Amino acid sequence: MAHVAAQAATVGPQLPSGLQIDDIAVHVREGRAWASLPARLMLDADGRHVVRECKPQYATIMRRRTRELADRWSATVELVREANPDALDGGGQ
Repeated sequence: MAHVAAQAATVGPQLPSGLQIDDIAVHVREGRAWASLPARLMLDADGRHVVRECKPQYATIMRRRTRELADRWSATVELVREANPDALDGGGQ
């Protein structure tokens, strides 16, 4: 199966608590959308970005407590995308 590149944009929503999370990556591939929380680059001892199996590596700095919360987060992203079909049309910040 051929690899299909994901389209991505970044958003910085403000939560009801007033907390704003910048640089949330929103990806779309094969009609499915999902959102990734911000992460920190993993660096080697020489300060270079770590790459494994051709994939850049990132360290988790924020996480959701359960898979259910992660799925609800991505479902919300999908609803926003459906309401604003051009929002992820290559217009990332």
